[in-house]
Amino acid sequence: MGETQLIELLVNGGAQGCFAAFLLWQFFYQQKRLDARDKRSETREDSLRERYEKDQTALRARYDEVIRIYQDKEEKTRESIVTEISKLDIQMDQVEKKVDDLSSRLFSLSEAVQELKLREIARSQMSGNGIAPPPQI
Repeated sequence: MGETQLIELLVNGGAQGCFAAFLLWQFFYQQKRLDARDKRSETREDSLRERYEKDQTALRARYDEVIRIYQDKEEKTRESIVTEISKLDIQMDQVEKKVDDLSSRLFSLSEAVQELKLREIARSQMSGNGIAPPPQI
C-alpha cells in the first residue's frame, strides 16, 4: 500500500478513518516513548551495575588487605614464638649441663667427705689402741 493510497483512505474514511489514524499515531508515539524509557532504564541499570562492581572490587581489596595484615601479624607472632622456644630450649640444655656438673661435683664432695669420715674413724681407733696416727701434711 502506497502513501497516496493511505492518504486517500484517511480522507475518504471520515471520522472513523481519522480516529484510526489517531490510534495509529498514538501507538507509534507511545512505542517510541517506551523504547526511550527502556534505553534510559538500561543505561541506569548498566551504570548501577558498574558502580556495584566497583564497590565490590574496592570492598574485596580492603578485606584482602586486612586479611593480609592479620596473616603477616600471625606469621610474625609464630616466628617470634619459635625463636623464643628455641632460646628456651638452649637455656634448658645449659641448665641441664650445669645441674649434671653440680651433681657430679656434689658426688665427688660426698665421696671426699666419706673418705674424711673414714680417716677420722681410723684415727680415732688408732689413737684409742695406742697406735700413733700418721703425721698430717
